[in-house]
Amino acid sequence: MLLMFSTTGDEPVRKTALFDAVYFEVTEASANSTSATMGVDGFVPLAVIFAVVAAFIALVQIILDTLQTRRRQLLAQRGE
Repeated sequence: MLLMFSTTGDEPVRKTALFDAVYFEVTEASANSTSATMGVDGFVPLAVIFAVVAAFIALVQIILDTLQTRRRQLLAQRGE
């Protein structure tokens, strides 16, 4: 959405984002109309971004599970 609203003027323009993985292009279709196109140019950057986010989420989940296990152990020792 940011790409769509960052185009200015009536001239043809092509904007890219996410390491050139997605694009938004505005061209003149006829004298009184413009054509807007958006799409995906490359799947590799999107796959890398997805893998990094998934790895981060998995790491956070592992850390939380480890901390909860440690908390249970400490509470069990305290209650003995």
